[in-house]
Amino acid sequence: MDFDAAKAACEAYVRCLTESDLEGLLDLFADDAAIEDPVGTDWREGKEVLRTFYAEACQGVAKAELTGNPRVAGNEVAFPFNVTAGAPGQQVVINIIDIFKFNDDGKIATMRAFWGGDNVSPVPD
Repeated sequence: MDFDAAKAACEAYVRCLTESDLEGLLDLFADDAAIEDPVGTDWREGKEVLRTFYAEACQGVAKAELTGNPRVAGNEVAFPFNVTAGAPGQQVVINIIDIFKFNDDGKIATMRAFWGGDNVSPVPD
């Protein structure tokens, strides 16, 4: 995977999260894709399972934005980004590093999201 294609996938992912574009988000994934979000939780596999996960996840996202350049190695990309989520007045920022592994068709085959309680903070005033 070349850098430009990987960066475009990362940008599309955060844009779809921000816009709650469920279909655009799911289109980035292979039909048999699997995600581990956050790392250490059970894997979620298959497009319909991902649809359920992201339909719920997108409801709470107010904003998502890249916070640095993606790092590409072979058919994988790691990228840092922030998600602002939660009800107004109770929003938090979650600092995340995702790793996508792409299949031969350029679709995301696996996604692992690295974040935990230490990566969640109140939205600054």
